[in-house]
Amino acid sequence: MKIEPLCRKLPAAAVDYCEIEGDIRIEANTSTIFVITPDEQISPNSTTSWTIKPYVRWYVNEYVKLWTVKIVRYSESKNNIKLKCRHDNYHTSPAILFSSGGQIGNYYHSFSDLLFPLYATSLGFQRDVHFLASDYQGWWMNKFHEILNLLTSHPIVDIDSETGRVHCYHKMVVGLKFHSDLVVDERSVAEYATGVSMQNFRQLLRDAYSLERKTAIDSRQLNSTSPRLMILSRKRSRVILNEDVICEAAKDLGFEVFSGEDGSTVDVFRFAEQVNSCDVLMGVHGSGLTNMVFLPDNAVLIQVLPFGELDVIANIDYRDPTTGMNIQYLDYKISANESTLSKDYPIDHPVLTDPGSLHRQGWHAMSSVYLDNQNFTIDVVKFNSTLAQAMKLLHGIH
Repeated sequence: MKIEPLCRKLPAAAVDYCEIEGDIRIEANTSTIFVITPDEQISPNSTTSWTIKPYVRWYVNEYVKLWTVKIVRYSESKNNIKLKCRHDNYHTSPAILFSSGGQIGNYYHSFSDLLFPLYATSLGFQRDVHFLASDYQGWWMNKFHEILNLLTSHPIVDIDSETGRVHCYHKMVVGLKFHSDLVVDERSVAEYATGVSMQNFRQLLRDAYSLERKTAIDSRQLNSTSPRLMILSRKRSRVILNEDVICEAAKDLGFEVFSGEDGSTVDVFRFAEQVNSCDVLMGVHGSGLTNMVFLPDNAVLIQVLPFGELDVIANIDYRDPTTGMNIQYLDYKISANESTLSKDYPIDHPVLTDPGSLHRQGWHAMSSVYLDNQNFTIDVVKFNSTLAQAMKLLHGIH
């Protein structure tokens, strides 16, 4: 019997992903996963080694250690002392090895790059799975422990620190399933068979944080109750300078309005409760909008798009996932006149007349202007129509 390839690139995102069964031995000293294989199953032309980046974004190199998956002939392993499997290091449960480095310092990437892919990869194991975290971040594990505890019943292992030990498994996954940001691959029969869906992930979040509301206010309740709207306040960039005026306009339309920090730096449990109590979440494009995962079904997300042709990024990050979340989506695009950039640059400057020219110069050139160095004074008359549309959506009028 010829051995099948163990590792592959997931097609949509070029992510390294391995599913391995057999005699597996993990040596942290060398960041190597050895797969002991009968000699007759290895043909001369077989691929016997793969270099794996166990993180969902192939282009991210910071704080992501590379691992090697290596097939070793049984005849070569018999006398290899360092690969001997001690009884106390042999595990009957399967394992998932992943990197908890990369961009997870950003609140959005905590969900898109790690929590949701971990959920999608681990769900079929029904919590009886070991999480082997490379590039271990203790603060992150503590911050999201309520969610992680619903994904695994075992302590999370800082695998890079397990030097001098060989961990042995019969089944493991290296890397995480990833199709697109916070989106399930609709073509994946295997994922649907295990129950992977954004709706089920959101229910898991409600369970993790004891969130009471599954559904937003309905048209009958609107006759006696004001829908709640949260405005995510920013302090450093992409600030809505006339937020108080926007608040009053929303109140005039019948909303109960309150402001909150963007949520990325505060206690997740407390902020999840606040967002879950809302029917509309509004904010400028940024990681704070990730809190849409805590909104009840049929709620409305309003994304304010900064000036600078950011539609593609904004759509991937926040518009596209709302369909699977059963959340209604609106956006409002800032014009040059509403942006402080109109005061910082001459009227004929490419920053104002040709944002695409900055995009073509690369991420840093674009983000340093359109993400890091503009604030807004929103045209209240124009924005009123967006608020009115949000109210109509809550009434079931499309």
